[in-house]
Amino acid sequence: MTADTECSSAFPEWFSACFPSPDEVALSLSQRRESDLVEASRNGSHEAYRSLVALYQDRIFRFCLGWVGNTEDAEEICQDTFVNAFSALPRFRSSGQFSSWLYRIARNNCHDHHRSRRHRNSTQNRPLERGDINSMISPVPQPDDSAVKIEELKRLESGIARLPVNLRDVVVLCCVEGMSYAECAAILRCSIRAVEGRLYRARTELEAWCGKDRSGD
Repeated sequence: MTADTECSSAFPEWFSACFPSPDEVALSLSQRRESDLVEASRNGSHEAYRSLVALYQDRIFRFCLGWVGNTEDAEEICQDTFVNAFSALPRFRSSGQFSSWLYRIARNNCHDHHRSRRHRNSTQNRPLERGDINSMISPVPQPDDSAVKIEELKRLESGIARLPVNLRDVVVLCCVEGMSYAECAAILRCSIRAVEGRLYRARTELEAWCGKDRSGD
């Protein structure tokens, strides 16, 4: 093997080890931009905070919608979350992850909503409306089986509404938001093993409840 061949075969490994991939560069820039926006917001910049709201409002709304089950309450909780977050920004630790902190505020607001007697009786068993389902799942209806899917989603939403709070958290974060166990654990401040255990129990309870619901028991 010639020296030229050795160099050419070694170069790609050296290159990939020493230079970040385009995805890594984009992620780094995104994180740095978010960090700058958070710092500017902490210093009182409303423009920077509006940018943070634009980055997260769809995700936080979807989380709230998955938790409370209807658009009107989800919009209210989402708005309260960003108002609360702006007020609490001086207490935010810059070493932490802003997204996890923001989700914790949204989660606490959802918990408060759940504990509210005024909302509990009116929303606990409320089925999702078609607009709610489209917001959570897909804006494009499927003509062939949309009725079946909507009925299944209504049943699932009713089951989620009956879950204990700690189990509902992991279902919404992992199944509705599509977060990894690690991301979910960071928001809930628990171990990945705890997330796995709660998700298993939630799925077991949902399967049991859906089975009873179908049988009419």
